[in-house]
Amino acid sequence: MAISLSKAQIKEWQDKADAGDADAQNKMGDLYYDGVAGAIDQDHVKAMEWFVKAADQGHVDGLYSVGWAYLSGEGVERDLGKGAEWMTKAVEKGHAKAMRHLARLMFMGQGAEKDTKRACELLEESAGKGDIQSACMLGKLYMEGIPDEISKDQKKGFQYLVKAAEAGDAESMHMIAVAYEGGHGVAKDPEKAKVWRKMAEQAGFHSPDTVFRVAVAHFQGAEGVPRDHTKAAMLFKKAAEMGHGVAAGNLARFFYFGTGVQQNYVQAYEWAQKAVKMGETDAAMTVGQCCEFGHGTAPDHQIALQWYFFALNGMDNKSTRARIYFYIARCYYKGGSHDGIGSQLQADYPKAVYWLKRSIDEDTISDAHNMMGDLYFRGHGVDKDIKKAKENWVVAAKAGNESAQEEMHAREKHTWKEHFLFWVPTILGLILLAFVLGYFVWKYKEMASESWFSKIQEIKLNDNDNFDKDEDPPRGDASAPE
Repeated sequence: MAISLSKAQIKEWQDKADAGDADAQNKMGDLYYDGVAGAIDQDHVKAMEWFVKAADQGHVDGLYSVGWAYLSGEGVERDLGKGAEWMTKAVEKGHAKAMRHLARLMFMGQGAEKDTKRACELLEESAGKGDIQSACMLGKLYMEGIPDEISKDQKKGFQYLVKAAEAGDAESMHMIAVAYEGGHGVAKDPEKAKVWRKMAEQAGFHSPDTVFRVAVAHFQGAEGVPRDHTKAAMLFKKAAEMGHGVAAGNLARFFYFGTGVQQNYVQAYEWAQKAVKMGETDAAMTVGQCCEFGHGTAPDHQIALQWYFFALNGMDNKSTRARIYFYIARCYYKGGSHDGIGSQLQADYPKAVYWLKRSIDEDTISDAHNMMGDLYFRGHGVDKDIKKAKENWVVAAKAGNESAQEEMHAREKHTWKEHFLFWVPTILGLILLAFVLGYFVWKYKEMASESWFSKIQEIKLNDNDNFDKDEDPPRGDASAPE
């Protein structure tokens, strides 16, 4: 952001910098880094030149700024190794922010040798110098710990969070609220949790978890908010963009089914993949469905199977696990002919039976029972058994499966009452139809006997009879009277 400074002030700093004043050189670097409204355009390259001049004189802020430039790639090509070198020089002079950035590099082992112990020491020294973000980082580290590297110490973590929160750090305020809610490092206290959460929100912090919770409330119509799937979708997207894996997975489902948003399989596929990368393995099920049906990506049942198997890792929801078993069975059941979509996978009925049985043993999935009924009826993957087929169809039909209901209706034996109700109306209808047809045939014959043609013929015959009896004889007839 460009700062405001008079031209006279800029000239004063410029003259001092040209004269070799390290403070002025570092200041000129700041001016070019941010830009000065109406006087200096933002120029990171020139800023880097001035920072180097100040750093070469051992100016601690100059050393830090050069290190930051290499870490961020602003004004110079990004180089984590060089960034770590310059940050180390600034650390040696006691620069708190440099300590934090060097600690980050050591935690990740990027640009510097991985050294968790030294990284913690740097953060603690930085926090001791008043760096709020370092205190917040330490709070997170001790609250959660790092396996085989940092022992969890929630009491110590809570103390660092309080230190950062008292300095105004909104994220630390939120984490304190979470600590009070769960009793992490402090006695559980829901009321204090509400106070700290409200303070965090007033300080401008909205954690992914907070946004996610509000999204769920809008989806369910809970916590005093009306049910609004469009609002829920918007909030799930916001939380997902903040790195919330479950929110990303939910957003993928929303796009897949068109819940609160316009149905978009491409978006569903992309968000499901992002969710998996965030660690939300449940979203792998959605990726699998996209691959199975060719929604948002090319159809491929082999890849779909890989995603379904991946989704099973760590799956603790019994119902969802049963459904994934069914999806796996479905791929084996219909193979490359599934819904007319081409795939390299061939039907494998024995494997379909195996996964269907696992699905059925786990939970009542109507589709699984319906498919199992079909396999028993056709004798695919199992010995043909009409009785078992019907047993599975009955279960599926009771669960509302329409396909199973149709199968049952087509094959069930009707009672005498049902036969009576079907045949009596049918026979009466046929009798009535025969009567109507007979009536029309009779009327047709009657009308035909009294047709206009017959009437005309009769009239002509009558006219001839009259001529023979009444008409005068022609002239010249010898029999005519005189």
